[in-house]
Amino acid sequence: MSPSPPATLTVSTVAAAVGGVGHHLLKVEGYSRLKRTHGVTGSCLESGEFTAGGHAWRLLCYLNGNREESAGFVSLYLKRAGGAAGVVHAEIEFELVRHHGAAAATHGKYARAVPFDADGKEWGYPKFIAAKKLERSRFLRDDCFAVRCKVTVVEERAAVEEDVTAEDMERVGLVCQCKDESCRFKHESPAQTLREKIALICRFICGDAST
Repeated sequence: MSPSPPATLTVSTVAAAVGGVGHHLLKVEGYSRLKRTHGVTGSCLESGEFTAGGHAWRLLCYLNGNREESAGFVSLYLKRAGGAAGVVHAEIEFELVRHHGAAAATHGKYARAVPFDADGKEWGYPKFIAAKKLERSRFLRDDCFAVRCKVTVVEERAAVEEDVTAEDMERVGLVCQCKDESCRFKHESPAQTLREKIALICRFICGDAST
């Protein structure tokens, strides 16, 4: 009876890596005047173009909601700019910025791994904050408020690993946990790189590293 072929183990890793991080500050000055000129639902204030993670972006701020369902709220959205192709995944954070010297306060929203297509579709929060709440808050001072946006571009990277670690073998059940002499008999075999590694690890676990 021919011996069984030796067991092999290869490892590939697909990892999510940060492709780049960018911050952008949108200041809205003359809020009361802008609300008169952009107070119609669906009318937006648009930021200048900025770069994060090698991609171009714009912020959109709707002072009276981006649609009828969000009327009475400030809506905040992010979209890709520049007409680049492909899909980009990004983590998004919107936060109202408190004025210098104001008491500590926070109001923000965070989302993970949002897909942005190349067609310029917006993504964000239709009811980021109620307009009346903003107007009563310390975020609005001297008829001005500001929003900080943090964009973290996430990339998927795949790589083939040549080295197999003890942890990898243990995860797939190739490292034995027995404590008797049958371990040595079972794992001692003709020279194979992986089998040699397994045997050495097993000998160490069994308390005999001299053979």
